[in-house]
Formats: sequence, C-alpha cells, structure tokens
Amino acid sequence: MDVKKLELDKKLTLSVEEASELSGIGVNTIYRMMKNPRYNIVIWVGKRRRIKRTAFEQVINEETFIDD
Repeated sequence: MDVKKLELDKKLTLSVEEASELSGIGVNTIYRMMKNPRYNIVIWVGKRRRIKRTAFEQVINEETFIDD
C-alpha cells in the first residue's frame, strides 16, 4: 500500500486537495461545500480551514445532491 494513502487514511482533518483525492469530488465543489453552513465540515486551525474528515464522510454518505 502506498505510504501517502496510508497516512491519508489516518488523518482526522483534511486539506481541500486531500478531500478531493479521497472522495473524487472536485476542489471547486469542496470549496462550495465549505462555505455552506448546512454541511458543517470546516474546522479552523489558526487562519487555515481544514475539513473534518468524519463530518465530510457523513455528508457524502447521507446526501444525494451537493448544492451551493
């Protein structure tokens, strides 16, 4: 197994690029999801936005349509 993939599987928070790689969802769609308070997937670490992995996975599993 690829070391990068193994590390990605263990992370609790993700960058937009990592979330895109993990899910197959485009970065622009993920940025729109981050702006939408309905999804509640963002955690702020200092001035950086990170994606809460479990919340992100839950949205993917429960939603049938991702909108703005």
